[in-house]
Amino acid sequence: MQETLQGILDLQRHYSSADTPEMRLRGKLVRDRLCSEITRVASNIENALGQYGTDLAVQGSDGAGRKAIVPWTRIFSRHMSPSATVGWYLVFLFHPDGDGVSLCLSHGSTIPKDGNFKSRSRAEAERLMEWASAVVGADFASEMDVRRGVELGSQRLAAAYERTTLLSRFYPRFAIPKDDVLLDDIVAFATMLARLYAAQDAGLTPGASSPAVTEVLQVSEGLAAPFKFAGRGQGWGLDHAGRIAVEHQAMKIAETWLAEQMFAYQDVSSTDSCDFRASRDGEQWVIEVKGTTGSAGSVLVTRNEVALHKACHPKNALLIVHSIELSADGRSATGGKLRAICPWKVDDDRLHPTAYEYRLE
Repeated sequence: MQETLQGILDLQRHYSSADTPEMRLRGKLVRDRLCSEITRVASNIENALGQYGTDLAVQGSDGAGRKAIVPWTRIFSRHMSPSATVGWYLVFLFHPDGDGVSLCLSHGSTIPKDGNFKSRSRAEAERLMEWASAVVGADFASEMDVRRGVELGSQRLAAAYERTTLLSRFYPRFAIPKDDVLLDDIVAFATMLARLYAAQDAGLTPGASSPAVTEVLQVSEGLAAPFKFAGRGQGWGLDHAGRIAVEHQAMKIAETWLAEQMFAYQDVSSTDSCDFRASRDGEQWVIEVKGTTGSAGSVLVTRNEVALHKACHPKNALLIVHSIELSADGRSATGGKLRAICPWKVDDDRLHPTAYEYRLE
């Protein structure tokens, strides 16, 4: 790895967006040789990632078409980060001036839009980094060579990478450490990546899908491609008892809110396409309740629930009880924070299909 990183940096000083001989060689080193060298020591990284190391992958890119000014090679879980624009991963980012390379703990910096890629907004990136910093904690506080974020230069794409990098370690061009030191650094960063994956898995990432949505997606993937996702095993979502405990806790908190809002109400969750029928000032309301151990980033709604609430708007409400805590045995739940959307206008742009039925006849 040491020799390959050095070679890439030497070629980086001859950067051109055109397909020059130097850029072709740079691409081979970034996409092929460095990936192969990291793959040879993958078992160490897999151990650091724990359950997220079962589908470890390494990928390099030096640009599609025009050559990128910041080539990269990333290390990731295929399931947690299926593309470089999605999720968290470790990545070697090569500085535009060729003066060094940074090992980074980063998140996808761009999002697809209208056939192109758009950088995440500064506000969105700041929320993501603030959350990730809280998850990782102060583990690297005593590491003088590890810094928050990364500095790459003034180029637009480089700035996007900077906004979505949590931690980095810089290696100067003429002081690249030996392979054993590089591997130790990768493994140390991988322990942080595993922690972020676990939080992402729990639906705690700002704007992330809730555990219920994640579970449906994963079940759908498992049914449609059983061999592709066979290695994930159990434990992605809550079991039946856990789901029941979370639902009961959410309903209990929702009842408190209904009483405070002076509603007369009846629990119809076992018979209707809503959880409560309520009345206030002689008007009838429908109330939907969603409970989750994750954040209030998203909830799962059925086709019947959507139809009912569209018909009943504006005399309707969506009550999301998030951050519910399960007991150690997963059989009871406590806590939870209420987010009330009242009235709830179902916005079609916010509805995303979790699976498709493809009819053959």
